[in-house]
Amino acid sequence: MPWVEAKDIGKDFTLPNGEMLHVLEKINCALYPEEIVAIIGPSGCGKSTLMRILAGLIMPTTGEILYQGKTLEGLLPDMCMVFQSFALYPWMTVKQNIQIVLKAARVSVAEMEKKTSEAIALTGLVGFEEAYPRELSGGMKQRLGIARALVRDPKMLFMDEPFSALDAFTAEVLRSEMIKIWADKNLSLSSILIVSHDIHEVVFMADRIIVLGTHPVCVRSIIENKLPRPRDYRSPDFLKLVEQLHDTYGHVMAATAEPAAKKEKIGPLLSVSPDQILGLIEHLHMRGDSQDIFKIGAESYQHFDKVTGVLQAAGLLDFVEIVHRTATVTAKGRRYLQANREVRRQLWKEQLLTIPIFVKTCDLLKRSPHHSIDRAELILFLNKELPHQDAHAQLSILIHWGHYGHMFRYHKRGKYLTLDS
Repeated sequence: MPWVEAKDIGKDFTLPNGEMLHVLEKINCALYPEEIVAIIGPSGCGKSTLMRILAGLIMPTTGEILYQGKTLEGLLPDMCMVFQSFALYPWMTVKQNIQIVLKAARVSVAEMEKKTSEAIALTGLVGFEEAYPRELSGGMKQRLGIARALVRDPKMLFMDEPFSALDAFTAEVLRSEMIKIWADKNLSLSSILIVSHDIHEVVFMADRIIVLGTHPVCVRSIIENKLPRPRDYRSPDFLKLVEQLHDTYGHVMAATAEPAAKKEKIGPLLSVSPDQILGLIEHLHMRGDSQDIFKIGAESYQHFDKVTGVLQAAGLLDFVEIVHRTATVTAKGRRYLQANREVRRQLWKEQLLTIPIFVKTCDLLKRSPHHSIDRAELILFLNKELPHQDAHAQLSILIHWGHYGHMFRYHKRGKYLTLDS
Protein backbone atom coordinates (compact mmCIF):
# COMPACT_ATOMS: atom_id res chain seq x y z
CA MET A 1 0.00 0.00 0.00
CA PRO A 2 1.38 3.45 -0.88
CA TRP A 3 2.03 6.07 1.78
CA VAL A 4 0.16 8.67 -0.24
CA GLU A 5 -1.75 8.42 -3.52
CA ALA A 6 -3.36 10.92 -5.89
CA LYS A 7 -6.57 9.67 -7.51
CA ASP A 8 -7.80 11.64 -10.54
CA ILE A 9 -6.63 14.93 -9.05
CA GLY A 10 -7.76 18.12 -10.76
CA LYS A 11 -7.14 21.69 -9.68
CA ASP A 12 -8.80 24.94 -10.79
CA PHE A 13 -8.12 28.46 -9.61
CA THR A 14 -10.71 31.22 -9.78
CA LEU A 15 -9.44 34.36 -11.51
CA PRO A 16 -10.45 37.84 -10.24
CA ASN A 17 -12.79 38.20 -13.24
CA GLY A 18 -14.63 35.05 -12.17
CA GLU A 19 -13.22 32.80 -14.89
CA MET A 20 -11.69 29.43 -14.01
CA LEU A 21 -8.03 28.65 -14.65
CA HIS A 22 -7.66 24.90 -15.23
CA VAL A 23 -4.26 23.80 -13.88
CA LEU A 24 -4.20 20.06 -13.13
CA GLU A 25 -6.22 17.34 -14.85
CA LYS A 26 -6.70 13.72 -13.75
CA ILE A 27 -3.35 13.31 -12.03
CA ASN A 28 -2.71 9.79 -10.77
CA CYS A 29 0.52 9.02 -8.92
CA ALA A 30 1.69 7.47 -5.66
CA LEU A 31 4.60 7.35 -3.23
CA TYR A 32 5.38 3.88 -1.84
CA PRO A 33 7.48 2.91 1.21
CA GLU A 34 11.25 2.73 0.72
CA GLU A 35 11.44 4.57 -2.59
CA ILE A 36 12.43 7.95 -4.02
CA VAL A 37 10.07 9.48 -6.57
CA ALA A 38 10.87 12.56 -8.66
CA ILE A 39 8.45 14.90 -10.43
CA ILE A 40 9.80 16.82 -13.42
CA GLY A 41 8.27 18.98 -16.13
CA PRO A 42 8.54 22.38 -17.84
CA SER A 43 8.89 25.49 -15.68
CA GLY A 44 5.54 26.69 -14.35
CA CYS A 45 3.74 23.45 -15.18
CA GLY A 46 2.41 22.91 -11.65
CA LYS A 47 4.99 20.55 -10.10
CA SER A 48 5.02 22.43 -6.78
CA THR A 49 1.22 22.73 -6.78
CA LEU A 50 0.93 18.96 -7.13
CA MET A 51 3.41 18.42 -4.28
CA ARG A 52 1.45 20.78 -2.03
CA ILE A 53 -1.80 18.96 -2.83
CA LEU A 54 -0.16 15.64 -1.93
CA ALA A 55 1.06 17.23 1.33
CA GLY A 56 -2.44 18.44 2.20
CA LEU A 57 -1.43 22.10 2.01
CA ILE A 58 -3.78 22.77 -0.93
CA MET A 59 -7.18 21.15 -1.50
CA PRO A 60 -7.80 19.62 -4.94
CA THR A 61 -10.83 20.71 -6.95
CA THR A 62 -11.60 17.17 -8.08
CA GLY A 63 -10.36 13.73 -7.08
CA GLU A 64 -8.94 12.76 -3.73
CA ILE A 65 -5.69 12.16 -1.87
CA LEU A 66 -5.37 8.87 0.01
CA TYR A 67 -3.09 8.33 3.00
CA GLN A 68 -2.49 4.61 3.56
CA GLY A 69 -5.69 3.86 1.67
CA LYS A 70 -7.94 6.36 3.47
CA THR A 71 -9.06 9.81 2.31
CA LEU A 72 -6.64 12.45 3.56
CA GLU A 73 -8.21 15.15 5.74
CA GLY A 74 -5.90 18.02 6.60
CA LEU A 75 -2.12 17.81 6.49
CA LEU A 76 -0.35 14.61 5.47
CA PRO A 77 0.92 12.82 8.63
CA ASP A 78 4.49 11.54 8.95
CA MET A 79 5.74 14.08 6.38
CA CYS A 80 8.14 17.03 6.51
CA MET A 81 9.10 19.40 3.69
CA VAL A 82 12.33 21.02 2.50
CA PHE A 83 12.01 24.20 0.42
CA GLN A 84 14.09 25.69 -2.38
CA SER A 85 14.29 29.06 -0.59
CA PHE A 86 15.60 27.49 2.68
CA ALA A 87 12.78 29.24 4.68
CA LEU A 88 14.99 29.86 7.71
CA TYR A 89 14.40 32.30 10.58
CA PRO A 90 17.23 34.83 10.14
CA TRP A 91 17.17 35.96 13.80
CA MET A 92 17.68 32.40 15.09
CA THR A 93 20.86 30.36 15.30
CA VAL A 94 21.26 26.97 13.60
CA LYS A 95 20.32 25.21 16.82
CA GLN A 96 17.30 27.46 17.42
CA ASN A 97 16.07 27.00 13.83
CA ILE A 98 16.03 23.25 14.39
CA GLN A 99 14.51 23.37 17.86
CA ILE A 100 11.61 25.64 16.89
CA VAL A 101 9.79 22.72 15.22
CA LEU A 102 10.33 20.54 18.31
CA LYS A 103 8.96 23.27 20.57
CA ALA A 104 5.86 23.43 18.38
CA ALA A 105 5.50 19.66 18.91
CA ARG A 106 5.91 20.16 22.69
CA VAL A 107 8.92 17.87 22.97
CA SER A 108 10.63 17.77 26.37
CA VAL A 109 13.85 19.76 26.85
CA ALA A 110 15.98 16.62 27.26
CA GLU A 111 14.51 14.99 24.15
CA MET A 112 14.88 18.26 22.25
CA GLU A 113 18.59 18.48 22.99
CA LYS A 114 19.11 14.84 22.01
CA LYS A 115 17.20 15.09 18.72
CA THR A 116 18.84 18.42 17.81
CA SER A 117 22.34 17.01 18.35
CA GLU A 118 21.51 13.96 16.24
CA ALA A 119 20.11 16.10 13.37
CA ILE A 120 23.15 18.40 13.46
CA ALA A 121 25.55 15.45 13.33
CA LEU A 122 23.55 13.73 10.58
CA THR A 123 23.62 16.76 8.26
CA GLY A 124 27.21 17.88 8.84
CA LEU A 125 26.44 21.01 10.88
CA VAL A 126 28.67 20.21 13.87
CA GLY A 127 30.53 23.38 14.89
CA PHE A 128 27.88 25.69 13.41
CA GLU A 129 25.29 25.36 16.19
CA GLU A 130 25.49 29.04 17.21
CA ALA A 131 25.87 30.47 13.69
CA TYR A 132 23.11 32.58 12.12
CA PRO A 133 21.78 31.92 8.58
CA ARG A 134 23.55 35.04 7.24
CA GLU A 135 26.86 33.44 8.27
CA LEU A 136 26.20 30.23 6.32
CA SER A 137 26.85 29.35 2.67
CA GLY A 138 23.97 28.25 0.46
CA GLY A 139 24.89 24.60 0.94
CA MET A 140 25.00 24.96 4.73
CA LYS A 141 21.63 26.74 4.72
CA GLN A 142 20.10 23.83 2.86
CA ARG A 143 21.74 21.38 5.28
CA LEU A 144 19.97 23.31 8.02
CA GLY A 145 16.65 23.07 6.15
CA ILE A 146 17.14 19.30 5.83
CA ALA A 147 18.13 18.98 9.52
CA ARG A 148 15.02 20.87 10.60
CA ALA A 149 12.86 18.47 8.56
CA LEU A 150 14.61 15.28 9.73
CA VAL A 151 14.54 16.22 13.42
CA ARG A 152 10.83 15.28 13.48
CA ASP A 153 11.66 11.70 12.37
CA PRO A 154 9.36 11.80 9.33
CA LYS A 155 8.56 8.70 7.30
CA MET A 156 8.24 10.86 4.17
CA LEU A 157 10.37 13.81 3.08
CA PHE A 158 9.03 16.19 0.43
CA MET A 159 11.72 18.30 -1.28
CA ASP A 160 10.72 21.19 -3.57
CA GLU A 161 13.69 21.89 -5.91
CA PRO A 162 16.02 21.72 -2.88
CA PHE A 163 19.33 22.00 -4.78
CA SER A 164 18.44 24.41 -7.61
CA ALA A 165 19.81 27.47 -5.78
CA LEU A 166 23.19 25.81 -5.14
CA ASP A 167 26.33 25.55 -7.27
CA ALA A 168 26.80 22.30 -9.19
CA PHE A 169 29.47 20.82 -6.88
CA THR A 170 27.56 21.55 -3.65
CA ALA A 171 24.34 20.17 -5.15
CA GLU A 172 26.12 16.97 -6.18
CA VAL A 173 27.54 16.47 -2.67
CA LEU A 174 24.15 17.06 -1.01
CA ARG A 175 22.39 14.62 -3.37
CA SER A 176 24.86 11.88 -2.37
CA GLU A 177 24.42 12.68 1.30
CA MET A 178 20.62 12.58 0.99
CA ILE A 179 20.85 9.09 -0.55
CA LYS A 180 22.98 7.95 2.40
CA ILE A 181 20.50 9.42 4.90
CA TRP A 182 17.56 7.77 3.11
CA ALA A 183 19.39 4.39 3.07
CA ASP A 184 20.17 4.55 6.83
CA LYS A 185 17.92 1.90 8.37
CA ASN A 186 18.33 3.43 11.84
CA LEU A 187 16.19 6.40 10.74
CA SER A 188 12.43 6.57 10.35
CA LEU A 189 12.73 8.06 6.86
CA SER A 190 11.25 5.65 4.34
CA SER A 191 10.43 7.63 1.21
CA ILE A 192 11.37 10.88 -0.55
CA LEU A 193 9.34 12.87 -3.06
CA ILE A 194 11.42 15.46 -4.93
CA VAL A 195 10.35 18.13 -7.41
CA SER A 196 13.15 18.97 -9.83
CA HIS A 197 13.92 20.36 -13.28
CA ASP A 198 17.38 18.74 -13.44
CA ILE A 199 17.35 15.51 -15.48
CA HIS A 200 20.74 14.30 -14.20
CA GLU A 201 19.54 14.92 -10.63
CA VAL A 202 16.41 12.80 -10.96
CA VAL A 203 18.27 9.97 -12.70
CA PHE A 204 20.81 9.97 -9.87
CA MET A 205 18.25 10.04 -7.05
CA ALA A 206 14.91 8.57 -8.11
CA ASP A 207 13.49 5.06 -8.40
CA ARG A 208 10.54 6.38 -10.40
CA ILE A 209 10.33 9.59 -12.45
CA ILE A 210 6.96 11.23 -13.11
CA VAL A 211 7.06 13.49 -16.18
CA LEU A 212 4.36 16.17 -16.31
CA GLY A 213 3.09 17.90 -19.45
CA THR A 214 1.01 21.04 -19.85
CA HIS A 215 -2.22 22.31 -21.47
CA PRO A 216 -3.40 21.33 -18.84
CA VAL A 217 -0.91 19.61 -16.54
CA CYS A 218 -1.22 15.83 -16.70
CA VAL A 219 1.09 12.84 -16.26
CA ARG A 220 2.77 12.25 -19.62
CA SER A 221 5.01 9.40 -18.56
CA ILE A 222 6.25 7.44 -15.52
CA ILE A 223 9.75 6.07 -16.01
CA GLU A 224 11.16 3.28 -13.83
CA ASN A 225 14.80 3.75 -12.84
CA LYS A 226 16.37 0.39 -12.03
CA LEU A 227 20.00 1.52 -12.07
CA PRO A 228 21.84 0.03 -9.07
CA ARG A 229 23.18 2.33 -6.38
CA PRO A 230 25.64 3.96 -5.99
CA ARG A 231 25.05 5.54 -9.40
CA ASP A 232 27.78 6.95 -11.60
CA TYR A 233 26.93 10.10 -13.59
CA ARG A 234 29.32 8.97 -16.36
CA SER A 235 28.29 5.32 -16.73
CA PRO A 236 26.79 4.24 -20.10
CA ASP A 237 23.54 3.04 -18.47
CA PHE A 238 23.16 6.33 -16.59
CA LEU A 239 23.69 8.36 -19.76
CA LYS A 240 21.28 6.09 -21.66
CA LEU A 241 18.50 6.83 -19.16
CA VAL A 242 19.34 10.55 -19.30
CA GLU A 243 18.91 10.36 -23.09
CA GLN A 244 15.57 8.56 -22.68
CA LEU A 245 14.39 11.34 -20.37
CA HIS A 246 15.65 13.92 -22.87
CA ASP A 247 13.42 12.33 -25.51
CA THR A 248 10.42 12.26 -23.16
CA TYR A 249 11.03 15.85 -22.04
CA GLY A 250 11.45 16.91 -25.67
CA HIS A 251 8.03 15.47 -26.53
CA VAL A 252 6.54 17.37 -23.58
CA MET A 253 8.15 20.65 -24.66
CA ALA A 254 6.93 20.14 -28.22
CA ALA A 255 3.40 19.52 -26.97
CA THR A 256 3.72 22.67 -24.84
CA ALA A 257 5.07 24.80 -27.69
CA GLU A 258 2.92 23.71 -30.64
CA PRO A 259 -0.52 24.74 -29.31
CA ALA A 260 0.92 28.16 -28.43
CA ALA A 261 1.30 28.93 -32.14
CA LYS A 262 -2.35 28.11 -32.74
CA LYS A 263 -4.01 29.41 -29.59
CA GLU A 264 -4.02 32.82 -28.00
CA LYS A 265 -0.74 33.44 -26.17
CA ILE A 266 -2.09 33.72 -22.65
CA GLY A 267 0.40 33.22 -19.84
CA PRO A 268 3.19 34.89 -17.88
CA LEU A 269 6.03 36.83 -19.45
CA LEU A 270 9.45 35.30 -18.98
CA SER A 271 12.37 37.08 -17.39
CA VAL A 272 14.47 36.98 -20.55
CA SER A 273 16.17 39.91 -22.28
CA PRO A 274 16.10 40.72 -26.03
CA ASP A 275 19.87 40.15 -26.07
CA GLN A 276 19.42 36.61 -24.70
CA ILE A 277 16.85 35.83 -27.40
CA LEU A 278 19.12 37.28 -30.09
CA GLY A 279 22.00 35.22 -28.70
CA LEU A 280 19.89 32.07 -28.93
CA ILE A 281 18.92 32.81 -32.55
CA GLU A 282 22.59 33.49 -33.43
CA HIS A 283 23.60 30.22 -31.74
CA LEU A 284 21.02 28.27 -33.77
CA HIS A 285 21.89 30.11 -37.00
CA MET A 286 25.55 29.09 -36.68
CA ARG A 287 24.35 25.47 -36.51
CA GLY A 288 22.14 25.54 -39.59
CA ASP A 289 19.19 27.25 -37.86
CA SER A 290 18.34 24.12 -35.86
CA GLN A 291 19.67 22.13 -32.91
CA ASP A 292 18.71 19.62 -30.21
CA ILE A 293 17.49 21.67 -27.22
CA PHE A 294 19.69 19.74 -24.78
CA LYS A 295 22.83 20.40 -26.84
CA ILE A 296 22.12 24.14 -26.65
CA GLY A 297 22.57 24.03 -22.86
CA ALA A 298 25.64 21.79 -23.05
CA GLU A 299 27.40 23.98 -25.64
CA SER A 300 26.51 27.27 -23.96
CA TYR A 301 27.39 26.02 -20.44
CA GLN A 302 24.02 27.19 -19.14
CA HIS A 303 21.58 25.37 -16.87
CA PHE A 304 18.92 23.64 -18.95
CA ASP A 305 16.07 25.38 -17.09
CA LYS A 306 17.55 28.76 -18.08
CA VAL A 307 17.86 27.63 -21.70
CA THR A 308 14.25 26.47 -21.56
CA GLY A 309 13.15 29.94 -20.43
CA VAL A 310 14.92 31.62 -23.36
CA LEU A 311 13.47 29.03 -25.78
CA GLN A 312 9.95 29.63 -24.46
CA ALA A 313 10.36 33.42 -24.72
CA ALA A 314 11.65 33.12 -28.29
CA GLY A 315 8.74 30.81 -29.04
CA LEU A 316 6.27 33.30 -27.57
CA LEU A 317 7.59 35.86 -30.07
CA ASP A 318 7.45 33.30 -32.93
CA PHE A 319 11.20 33.63 -33.54
CA VAL A 320 11.83 29.94 -32.71
CA GLU A 321 9.66 26.84 -32.85
CA ILE A 322 10.19 23.58 -30.97
CA VAL A 323 9.27 20.23 -32.48
CA HIS A 324 10.02 17.11 -30.45
CA ARG A 325 13.41 18.04 -28.95
CA THR A 326 14.62 20.28 -31.77
CA ALA A 327 14.57 24.10 -31.76
CA THR A 328 14.43 25.75 -35.19
CA VAL A 329 14.67 29.41 -36.17
CA THR A 330 11.50 30.58 -37.96
CA ALA A 331 11.34 32.90 -40.97
CA LYS A 332 10.51 35.75 -38.57
CA GLY A 333 13.49 34.78 -36.45
CA ARG A 334 15.82 34.93 -39.48
CA ARG A 335 14.44 38.35 -40.45
CA TYR A 336 15.03 39.53 -36.88
CA LEU A 337 18.61 38.26 -36.87
CA GLN A 338 19.51 39.80 -40.24
CA ALA A 339 17.89 43.21 -39.59
CA ASN A 340 19.74 46.32 -38.40
CA ARG A 341 19.11 47.56 -34.87
CA GLU A 342 16.20 49.88 -35.68
CA VAL A 343 14.38 47.39 -37.93
CA ARG A 344 14.97 44.73 -35.29
CA ARG A 345 13.12 46.89 -32.73
CA GLN A 346 10.22 47.31 -35.17
CA LEU A 347 10.02 43.54 -35.74
CA TRP A 348 10.08 43.05 -31.96
CA LYS A 349 7.15 45.47 -31.60
CA GLU A 350 5.18 43.64 -34.30
CA GLN A 351 5.55 40.40 -32.37
CA LEU A 352 4.62 42.04 -29.07
CA LEU A 353 1.30 42.97 -30.68
CA THR A 354 0.54 39.24 -31.04
CA ILE A 355 0.75 38.80 -27.24
CA PRO A 356 -2.55 39.62 -25.45
CA ILE A 357 -1.03 41.27 -22.37
CA PHE A 358 0.72 43.87 -24.55
CA VAL A 359 -2.41 44.47 -26.65
CA LYS A 360 -4.50 44.94 -23.49
CA THR A 361 -1.90 47.31 -22.00
CA CYS A 362 -1.92 49.41 -25.19
CA ASP A 363 -5.73 49.55 -25.18
CA LEU A 364 -5.70 50.55 -21.52
CA LEU A 365 -3.24 53.37 -22.22
CA LYS A 366 -5.29 54.64 -25.18
CA ARG A 367 -8.43 54.80 -23.01
CA SER A 368 -6.71 56.44 -20.04
CA PRO A 369 -6.63 60.22 -19.48
CA HIS A 370 -3.44 61.69 -20.97
CA HIS A 371 -2.68 58.16 -22.26
CA SER A 372 -0.75 57.30 -19.08
CA ILE A 373 -1.11 54.82 -16.22
CA ASP A 374 0.65 55.05 -12.86
CA ARG A 375 2.56 52.12 -11.40
CA ALA A 376 -0.02 51.25 -8.73
CA GLU A 377 -2.77 50.95 -11.35
CA LEU A 378 -0.51 48.81 -13.54
CA ILE A 379 0.12 46.43 -10.62
CA LEU A 380 -3.64 46.07 -10.07
CA PHE A 381 -4.12 45.45 -13.79
CA LEU A 382 -1.44 42.73 -13.88
CA ASN A 383 -2.77 41.12 -10.70
CA LYS A 384 -6.09 40.74 -12.46
CA GLU A 385 -4.69 39.53 -15.79
CA LEU A 386 -1.98 37.24 -14.34
CA PRO A 387 -3.25 36.41 -10.83
CA HIS A 388 -0.79 33.63 -10.09
CA GLN A 389 2.31 35.61 -11.01
CA ASP A 390 4.42 38.23 -9.23
CA ALA A 391 2.88 41.42 -10.64
CA HIS A 392 6.00 43.50 -9.89
CA ALA A 393 8.22 41.04 -11.77
CA GLN A 394 5.76 40.88 -14.67
CA LEU A 395 5.67 44.70 -14.84
CA SER A 396 9.46 44.87 -15.07
CA ILE A 397 9.42 42.48 -18.04
CA LEU A 398 6.49 44.33 -19.65
CA ILE A 399 8.37 47.64 -19.39
CA HIS A 400 11.67 46.15 -20.60
CA TRP A 401 10.17 44.37 -23.61
CA GLY A 402 7.89 47.31 -24.44
CA HIS A 403 10.71 49.85 -24.19
CA TYR A 404 12.94 47.80 -26.49
CA GLY A 405 10.18 47.72 -29.12
CA HIS A 406 9.45 51.47 -28.84
CA MET A 407 5.97 50.55 -27.59
CA PHE A 408 6.05 51.97 -24.04
CA ARG A 409 8.01 54.55 -22.14
CA TYR A 410 8.29 54.28 -18.37
CA HIS A 411 8.91 57.52 -16.47
CA LYS A 412 10.92 56.52 -13.41
CA ARG A 413 10.64 59.82 -11.57
CA GLY A 414 6.84 60.01 -11.88
CA LYS A 415 6.40 56.21 -11.81
CA TYR A 416 3.97 56.03 -14.72
CA LEU A 417 3.78 54.40 -18.14
CA THR A 418 2.91 56.03 -21.49
CA LEU A 419 2.83 54.95 -25.11
CA ASP A 420 6.12 55.69 -26.88
CA SER A 421 5.43 58.61 -29.22
